[in-house]
Amino acid sequence: MLSLDPATIIFQVINFLVLAFVLNRWVFQPVLRQSERRAKEREQLMSELTSERQKLAEARAELEKKTESLEEESDSILADVRRQAVVDQQELLSEARAEAEIMLREAQSDAQRLRRQSLEQHLGQLVDTVLQVSGNVMAKVTPVEVHDRLVQRLSERIREMGRTEMPRIEALRRSLGGREATAFVASARELSAEQQALLARILTALADHRVNIELSVEPELVAGVRVRLGDTVMDSSLAAQLADMRGTVAGTLNENIGND
Repeated sequence: MLSLDPATIIFQVINFLVLAFVLNRWVFQPVLRQSERRAKEREQLMSELTSERQKLAEARAELEKKTESLEEESDSILADVRRQAVVDQQELLSEARAEAEIMLREAQSDAQRLRRQSLEQHLGQLVDTVLQVSGNVMAKVTPVEVHDRLVQRLSERIREMGRTEMPRIEALRRSLGGREATAFVASARELSAEQQALLARILTALADHRVNIELSVEPELVAGVRVRLGDTVMDSSLAAQLADMRGTVAGTLNENIGND
């Protein structure tokens, strides 16, 4: 007959309880807590991922909507320009800058949800795209009168340079060496005979001897002209003014990235 020692039974029970307590305290509970923590982390990551996807989809839809709106607005502006008088060039530049700033702010808002490394890699491309879109829009809405005004403005600038920048003019004349020179003129549109004659006269006066004009048409200048005489370059084109904005725009984006 099996004989059970009460002391042995009590000892075994105590051992079992101690073992159960140790396992529960140091094994089961940590495992459960870790599992719960990982589950919560997974839920949080899924929630963040869903939110980011939703924001990205909303931003993409908004960009597409604005693109469609911009195309419709461009068509409308083209129709209005045919019936309007001369549009002030400064107003066009202000509108282009405002549009570029809006697009940059939107791009910055979208880019803040991306990793900084990815944004830095595509920063140059983004700025170039924005300026290219601005240039395309301006090319559509800029009337001939604005181009003519920019040509006139460059002519006035050359005259002013002849009156106020004599050291520079003397250096130009020395570089030409008194020989008959050629001025390379790039224009966004065809120049009239009067405009070509005007440029030839003021450049001849600037160089103090005859200057020939070699004209080329470059629509990518949007409006205005670029003149190269010797080592001197004078540019009144809208494309040059947009290019001047690139450094400022890129610097602003880099500063904002650094502050994030």
